[in-house]
Amino acid sequence: MTAEKSAQVMGTSVRVKVKGWGAHSAADQAINETMRLDRVFSRYNKDSEISRLNRREKFKPSPDTKKVFTLADRIKRLSKGAFNVSLSGKYDLGGIGKGYAVEVARGCLLKRGVKSAIIDMHSSIAVIGDNWRIGILDPRTTNSELRTEGKLLETIVLNDGDALATSGQYEQPGHIIDPRTGKPADKCLSVTIICKDAGLADALSTAVFVLGPVEGMKLAKKLGVRALIIDRNGITYDNSGSKLR
Repeated sequence: MTAEKSAQVMGTSVRVKVKGWGAHSAADQAINETMRLDRVFSRYNKDSEISRLNRREKFKPSPDTKKVFTLADRIKRLSKGAFNVSLSGKYDLGGIGKGYAVEVARGCLLKRGVKSAIIDMHSSIAVIGDNWRIGILDPRTTNSELRTEGKLLETIVLNDGDALATSGQYEQPGHIIDPRTGKPADKCLSVTIICKDAGLADALSTAVFVLGPVEGMKLAKKLGVRALIIDRNGITYDNSGSKLR
């Protein structure tokens, strides 16, 4: 049995594909988890915990909010401030929330005993089981080329426990901000991180994008994760084989 469900969440779409017994209810549960976390994390929802934090209300944060901020603080320290969920005194989990939600959804499926599944939120992906092929768009192509030809930089195979996140300037140039300067990050065109935690991959892809290919690759190597970086000049860095082309 195979079930595939999708929904609009966190400003994008999420697709969950599950194989095996109970696939339909499992996919529904995974979708519901991402929607639940959207209600917790969205700064556009006045009742979310993030909105309450930004209003400096006193309340007891949920375990998810505590966990996502703990991870965000870790990446902030490791990146020396290149990743920061607080800009101008306001919290925004746009650089980590999707990946965290994808990871939580995967955890729900694992608890149900699912052996084969993918949770795909475009820029953040996590899988259960082997041989999931993921195409990475080439940011050096134009928007029209991406729409009509779907040019790929590379196809990456994700296996059991893998997660992937990509940060790029594909459709919103200048939307990734260097929190240290308040200006758009301009050292990279795209960054893809592959590791074992989707939340970590999401935050790291943003941090590496801001740091640029040299410092970003140092951080990736320090943490033992794969990084595929296209710098602003279109040069590719890939630490899976230390190749440069």
